[in-house]
Amino acid sequence: MISSIISLIFFAMFMTGSPGPGNLLMMAGGSSLGFSKSILFLSGMVAGKTFVNFAIAIGIGVFVVENEILFESLKYASSAFIIYLSISSFRSTSRESDLSKFTFKNGLLVHPLSPKTWSMILLAQSQISNIEIPQLQRSLLIWIIFTAGQIIFHSSWGIAGSILGKVFSNNIWVNRIILVVTILFVFWFLFN
Repeated sequence: MISSIISLIFFAMFMTGSPGPGNLLMMAGGSSLGFSKSILFLSGMVAGKTFVNFAIAIGIGVFVVENEILFESLKYASSAFIIYLSISSFRSTSRESDLSKFTFKNGLLVHPLSPKTWSMILLAQSQISNIEIPQLQRSLLIWIIFTAGQIIFHSSWGIAGSILGKVFSNNIWVNRIILVVTILFVFWFLFN
C-alpha cells in the first residue's frame, strides 16, 4: 500500500509540475499581474480540478475517456479556450485588461476542459486500484495528493512569472513570450 501511494505522489508531482496549460497560464498571470492577483485564477483551477476528481469518482470519467468523440471534443475545446485566453492576454496592454482574463471563472474552466486532466486522474485511479480501501477513500486520497501538487506547482509557476515580470522592465514582452510558448504547447498537444 505504501509503495503504491509513494508512486502516486511522484506521478502527481510530475503531472502537476511539468509545463502544461495551467502552469504556463499561471506563469503568464504572475508575469502580467503579479502572483497575488493571480490567486483567484489559481483557486478556479483548483475548483475545476476538484470537479473532475468528483466526476471520475462517480464514474463519469470512464465515459468521457472511452467516448472518442467527446474526448476529442474536449481536446479541441480546451485548446481553443487556452488559445483564446492567451491571445486576448497577448493583445492586452494594461493590467486591468489582463486582470479580466485571469478570473476565478476562467480558471474554473481550464481543467474540466482538459483531456490531460481527465486522463491523469483516471490513470491515478488505476494506479492505486490494488489498495484495499473503498473507492470513496481512494478518490479522496487522489484528490488530496493532486490538489497539494497543483497548489504547490501552479503557485511556483505563478511566482516564477511574477519574478520574471519584476526582473525585466519591459514586462509586456516577457508576458507575450510566455503566452506564445503556451500557444505553441497547445499546438504541440493538438497535433501529437
